[in-house]
Amino acid sequence: MNINPDNSGESLADQAIDWLVQMRSGSVTDAMRCEFEVWYRQDDAHRQAYVEAEMLWGSVAEAVKAAPPANLPAGQLRSVPQAVAIRRRPRLAGLALAASLLLGAMLGRGMLQDWLLSDYATAVGEQQQIQLADGSSVLLNTDTALALDWSAERRRVVLLRGQAEFKVVADTHRPFEVVAGDTAVRALGTVFDVARRESGAVEVSVTEHAVAVRLTDKPDVVPMRVEEGQHLQYVGSGGLNKPDAANLKQLNAWKRGKLIFNDQALADVVTELNRYSKAKILLQGQEITHFRVSGVFPTDSLAMLDALQKSLSIRMTKLGPWLVILHM
Repeated sequence: MNINPDNSGESLADQAIDWLVQMRSGSVTDAMRCEFEVWYRQDDAHRQAYVEAEMLWGSVAEAVKAAPPANLPAGQLRSVPQAVAIRRRPRLAGLALAASLLLGAMLGRGMLQDWLLSDYATAVGEQQQIQLADGSSVLLNTDTALALDWSAERRRVVLLRGQAEFKVVADTHRPFEVVAGDTAVRALGTVFDVARRESGAVEVSVTEHAVAVRLTDKPDVVPMRVEEGQHLQYVGSGGLNKPDAANLKQLNAWKRGKLIFNDQALADVVTELNRYSKAKILLQGQEITHFRVSGVFPTDSLAMLDALQKSLSIRMTKLGPWLVILHM
């Protein structure tokens, strides 16, 4: 494993997360353990970064539990019980129905319309950094489309689908606003993230400074201010909820090519993973939807599916290149 020698800021946090993924992969060699021990012992910053990465998802790699590096400080590595073996009973009845449902979804015109209306767009699994004419920048996440509405009086970006991070250059004469569904997010000199979900929900998180969120279809509703380190979710109807404190490391993990889950239902994990997967992923059987998932995973859908299959003792059936069924 090659480690970037830059130990500052997010780079060191990324190293710790990468090591955590490696050490829980189930294929840890003696050489890898030795390399990890060298990295871990470099200084307190390395050890603290690893502890924080571990705390982020509440457990540690099984490989580390089986053979922890020598002389690691007591109490800094926690273990979890081995996954209970689950009797596998193939339940493939209904896969034909699932395939037909997928076909119907693929024939939907929403995605095509978004692409035709957009100025910038990313494919599934792709990210793109763009520079706007005013010097602001936008990082587009997977399956994202946005259109620009630019004039001498305003700077407006319409998020048609997906998710993006905005780093805004101040201009007192032209406000910067992101429209997503029925919401409009006005920058107050800031770095922020806007996500438009398929359910119609809109999520806003702020990394620097603040934003003001208003409802475009309800001008009488007072805009909600979202401060640095806060997250607001609008479900798509009703009023605006008050923002909550945000776990920015988890929310911003996609910008580093990672997904972080903390005791979340497999159904919710698959919903998120489908945003990054060219093949539609479906769950077969009600009981499997309630499996709980904690961990740090790459946004690469095949790698994550393989990790889920091993850790949860479930099966994966591929029906051509466009459909994957997870089942018992």
